[in-house]
Amino acid sequence: MSVAWIGSQPVSLMDAIQNVAKLLVSSRCPVFTIDADVHGTRSAIALAERVGGAFDHIHGDTLAREVALFADQGAMITTPGETRRRSSLVVLVGDIPVAHHELLLHLAGSGPDLGDRNKRVWFHVEGALEPPSDAGRLHRKLRSVAIGGEGLGLSGVLAALRADLLGRNQTGSLANVDRLKSALGKSRFPVFVFSGTMNSPDLAMLQGLVADLNKQGRASSLFLPTDDDAWGTALTSLWMTGFPPRTGFSDSLPSYDPVRWDTQRMVRDKEADLHVWVSARGTMPPKGRIGLVSLSRTEKRREGAAVTISVGRAGVDHDGVAFSSRIGTFHSLTASAPSELPSIASVLQQLALVLPGRKGLPC
Repeated sequence: MSVAWIGSQPVSLMDAIQNVAKLLVSSRCPVFTIDADVHGTRSAIALAERVGGAFDHIHGDTLAREVALFADQGAMITTPGETRRRSSLVVLVGDIPVAHHELLLHLAGSGPDLGDRNKRVWFHVEGALEPPSDAGRLHRKLRSVAIGGEGLGLSGVLAALRADLLGRNQTGSLANVDRLKSALGKSRFPVFVFSGTMNSPDLAMLQGLVADLNKQGRASSLFLPTDDDAWGTALTSLWMTGFPPRTGFSDSLPSYDPVRWDTQRMVRDKEADLHVWVSARGTMPPKGRIGLVSLSRTEKRREGAAVTISVGRAGVDHDGVAFSSRIGTFHSLTASAPSELPSIASVLQQLALVLPGRKGLPC
């Protein structure tokens, strides 16, 4: 089976790699759009630095919004493991991505065994908008109690709840707030679960509420990202460069700018002249009017790509390391169906060795 193509012509893997090297050498502004495990992400970032390019994640807009939540507001965060073992009160705030519903249902099937031994109870804070149908199903399975107020958005409900807990006067009332206050009085470690679907004012009000509770006891929040792989890319980028994705190396030093280094915008606006698309999940690259190199899990060439290299996926074709919201950190992946497809990291390492200087990547 062919794993590499130059245009529509099947070639050897090394011929394809050498052709990509020529494209990178001749490029004045290459950009890398990444969707890979930790090893693949590290290699792609290191290569972007080598050639003076910029990098972003495939779900760059979503990831940039989640990163901005923490950069703008900060947060007091705990882990799913601490939540499972210590919290008898879990409050869902806003919409939680469907990918995490299984985790929440798993939490519902267990009880705390450290410190707080009360039966776990659930609440959910919602705004005036009708929640998605899958959220409604989740709330019913968890038997969670709704906290809301007529005509109030999520920020308004959180503000009213915070004022009520501080004993301040307010107009109107929230549904089931007395039940929540009673549960807070019994719980030794309440946890508020939120996701990147929140906006900055929502998070500011939530974290203010958590800070208020910590003046008299212990409380925290649990962040569940929209996409685990994207969040893993953000963490990997942070420890390598000090910045999240949408970072560039135009002057050899990393610089973060969520607008300037939005790689897909750069492709659309032709600010870049070469797009290196790296996708272990086989996501199709968007159409553009600049040169395209596709490293993707595919069985055929990518239409419009100057070079296509078929790569494996960590946890399927080869072992790897990825972020998991279920444990709140990185974990190892074992190949479920080992294949001969090369890993992204191995392809990029070979590519670095044929670039001028012939120096391997430091990862």
